Amino acid sequence: MRPPILWIAAGFGVGLWVGLVLFGEWGVGMWGVGLPVLVGGAVLWRRAPVGTAVGIAAVAGLVWAAAAMRVREATCAGQWGGGEGEGGSVAAIIRLADPAPAAGGVVDGRVLGGSCGGTLRLRWPEGTAARGGTTWVVAGRWLGTKDRGVLVARRTRLLDTERRGRGALRDRIAERSAALFGARAPLVDALVIARRAELEPEIRERYTRSGLAHLLSISGLHVGFIAGWLGVLLRRCRLSAVGGFGAGAALVFGYVWMLGLPPPALRAAVMLVLLDFARLHQRVVAPRGTIGLAALAVMLVDPWAVRSVGAWLSVAAVAAVIWAGRATAGKPVVVRLLAPALAATLFTAPITALAFGIVAPIGVVANLVAIPLGAIAVPGLLIALILSWIVPTAAALIAAGAGLGLALLDAVAGIAAAVPGGHVVATPGWATALAWTGVTAVAWWLWHSPRRPWLIAARLAFVATLSSWTLAIRDFSLDGGKGLTVHFLEVGQGDAAVLRTPGGRWIVIDGGPRTPDRDAGRRVVVPFLRKRGVARLALLVATHGDADHLGGLPAVIDAFPPGLVLEPGEPLGRPLYLEFLAAVEGSGAAWHPARTGDRIELDGVLLEVLSPDSAWLAQPLDANEHSVVLRVTYGGVRLLLTGDAGVPVEARLAGRVGAVDLLKVGHHGSRSASSEEWLAELRPAWAVISVGRRNRYGHPAPEVLERLAAQGVTIFRTDQSGTITFGFDGQRAHTNIRHHD
Repeated sequence: MRPPILWIAAGFGVGLWVGLVLFGEWGVGMWGVGLPVLVGGAVLWRRAPVGTAVGIAAVAGLVWAAAAMRVREATCAGQWGGGEGEGGSVAAIIRLADPAPAAGGVVDGRVLGGSCGGTLRLRWPEGTAARGGTTWVVAGRWLGTKDRGVLVARRTRLLDTERRGRGALRDRIAERSAALFGARAPLVDALVIARRAELEPEIRERYTRSGLAHLLSISGLHVGFIAGWLGVLLRRCRLSAVGGFGAGAALVFGYVWMLGLPPPALRAAVMLVLLDFARLHQRVVAPRGTIGLAALAVMLVDPWAVRSVGAWLSVAAVAAVIWAGRATAGKPVVVRLLAPALAATLFTAPITALAFGIVAPIGVVANLVAIPLGAIAVPGLLIALILSWIVPTAAALIAAGAGLGLALLDAVAGIAAAVPGGHVVATPGWATALAWTGVTAVAWWLWHSPRRPWLIAARLAFVATLSSWTLAIRDFSLDGGKGLTVHFLEVGQGDAAVLRTPGGRWIVIDGGPRTPDRDAGRRVVVPFLRKRGVARLALLVATHGDADHLGGLPAVIDAFPPGLVLEPGEPLGRPLYLEFLAAVEGSGAAWHPARTGDRIELDGVLLEVLSPDSAWLAQPLDANEHSVVLRVTYGGVRLLLTGDAGVPVEARLAGRVGAVDLLKVGHHGSRSASSEEWLAELRPAWAVISVGRRNRYGHPAPEVLERLAAQGVTIFRTDQSGTITFGFDGQRAHTNIRHHD
């Protein structure tokens, strides 16, 4: 029988989640849902007391959600981001959680005093170094909404040089980390204090593809490592049972507090303390009851954890490990070694598929090596950092050993990430999650089915299929060549293009549309890049601020922080544009308003901005006519990417562009672009029209198709051909047309 606390925690979680959705997104009153539940509980409590308790817990979750919404509205982010996403000038007194280098970057801070409070993410300005734990007066502009925003600091003034609170401790640890570990300090900071701001995107993607991403995000595993070694140390101190329990609980919760109380770490701390408490009182606690109580504690401390992917993954993973341990008791050693990692991978696969679209079966094997290395390296890193204040010589020796473990851990991640078929990339969403749920269900059935020869063969076939799945669905493309590769992605009624330079650097131009039920950046562009092993972008271009081009870019920026962002810099007040700017600022990317004459060269590929210039941008024209127009040159090949620029821009650029080999047709083939004079000057051999299969605009216009045909242009359309790929060696081109549903 499952412990009632498990059902109560589940009921509270459902009520909390429903409340956050209803109150935060739909505006439904609490009692519209809670009253029927209470009435039903009053009627049924004698027949189903546990069910009634679950219903009451669900109502309590609704009440807690309402309280959480009120608390969020009182925060600075809630107040500043409450006006339909409009950015504005704001100021606050802020204590920094981490140091900010003079080069600038992204840092978190807590607002002190004033009419609002809470934590904020700040884009710190260049030229001003800041220590963690110091207090500053910060003035700038708030970009984004209450759920997702960043304070772009324009002016800062140091108010208190003394480092205080959690930020002071984290700052001192970061100092010691830099002194002891040098170039590896960002990875050490991620593993020990959950500071990932300076971690290279290549490292993050490497650990994601290898199935070891949980090591970079402080999770229950890290707390378990620390608690295990802490228990050994406390036993050596010969404390009483009560004293050892109190000291251990205080140190574990102190470590979690220093991390910032992330839900996975808090869940692990609560479980560990509950188990120690039960052991102290010589009681046996059901593992499922422990999970339920820990999850309930996390939701009470942080109601928003119910919508956190990390929290869901944490609970699913620990539940899988506990189940695997019980299910394989008495089995051969190999089964007991592989079962926890395999169960955790399968149990969490639907969640990672839903949120990220990537599942790494190779992690089953990689974790067998990485977890023992982490169990030695992570506590060793922390011990070295602590001893660096007390016994520097001993700290250096331990740091050397822990550094070796860290290097081996990184090597394991690199090898696992490079295994062909080791990770599966698909479009994130419910369809992918449902597919992986089916895989998990089949695995569950095979495990619980009778031990018959044909079922044993079925199990082996299932494992073989799972391990070779990605090899069967891999995209064989032109990306491996040494020339320039250009992909025009099928994103529906919108634009998205991806360029790969001869040196292997990646450029994204527009991210496709975003609607309430579909985000092309998240569902198309990000999976496309992940399938090709992209870790970061050299350049991201937003041609203009319309949703069919800009909508998917926030998701792309979140997944692959770009080195440089180009966009018209037109001060649009649209919520989507402000969200895009917030994502750019939050990523730490350099930003530049594209202007005529700008030139960027990457690995022999030259990108020239032909439009707009400042005078043109000042004209009261539609945002389409302010699109960034790019001419791309590689050897003797020229491409022209026009965004949604129409006849006015074509007339303005007349005589200044010259012949091109490939034209991305302006404005999806609208009759307001691609004039006869324009096509006569460009004389393209190929034209690509990015357009939705069903659109209410009539794109592409028949007269545009006729004009292109009259010039002898070969036309490719994403609505007919799907994703279209061109490969250029500098002198000629070849195409690879593939359809992606």
